[in-house]
Amino acid sequence: MTSPSTATVHDDAPHFEIEPLPDGEIFRIRRGARLNALTKPALLGLTACIDRLEAKKQPLLVITGEGTRAFCAGTDLAELQTLGEEERQNKSAMARALLVRLSRSPLISVAALNGLAFGGGLELAMGCTFRVAAPHVLVSLPEIKLGVIPAYAGTQFLPALVGQARALDMMLTGRQVPAAEALAMGLLSRVVEPGVDVLAAALELGRQVAGFSPTAIAGIRRCVAAAGAVVTDEGLAVEDAVVRSVFNDENAREGVAAFLQKRPPNFRR
Repeated sequence: MTSPSTATVHDDAPHFEIEPLPDGEIFRIRRGARLNALTKPALLGLTACIDRLEAKKQPLLVITGEGTRAFCAGTDLAELQTLGEEERQNKSAMARALLVRLSRSPLISVAALNGLAFGGGLELAMGCTFRVAAPHVLVSLPEIKLGVIPAYAGTQFLPALVGQARALDMMLTGRQVPAAEALAMGLLSRVVEPGVDVLAAALELGRQVAGFSPTAIAGIRRCVAAAGAVVTDEGLAVEDAVVRSVFNDENAREGVAAFLQKRPPNFRR
């Protein structure tokens, strides 16, 4: 494995680290002393990471933070104080567009929550395909306490994951939600057992899913995106169209043939 690459800015501290994998990359925010708060260089680094993986057609992206205290405490308020009003608005717009792009990317992205995920950190996690958390993790959207609102698509991600009632409860109180409750409400995908390496668990989940047919993965994600609180004719029409497309795909033929021949499938990316 090659050595991880890092990026630094004016404070001479690395803001993120890229660890290459055979099938993707680990993106690690490296600002443990500041609870891995998000800066513009980190956001630009994540953008470049997604660009690179999509161009190379590598399927896996795991995002985590340095240490065990925090996955990411949100946007770096100290950095915001150095920016003018237009620059602050531009950073928010860039971050929002990036996380929406991440949520729609064909990549299998897994947030390995090694510690608290607050504000923009939770929004970053919600933009991922899966969220795997350590038992001590707390999640929160505390922006209401500062007189502002979640700025990185959190007002859209959270209701889609947990429903309007729970989303309003979290956003209008800014309360900290423990991992077990977040799992029960559907905000987290999995919580690992005490002592289990959350990064290893995230990698295992990501690789399991990334090993399946990319055509089927894309089809399922498209159908789920069209689903609502109740079954609708529109959603069923999307499923019908996807079924017809996926069943005629070469990966479907390979999957059936591999099952009948009792061998692992060789899906094409």
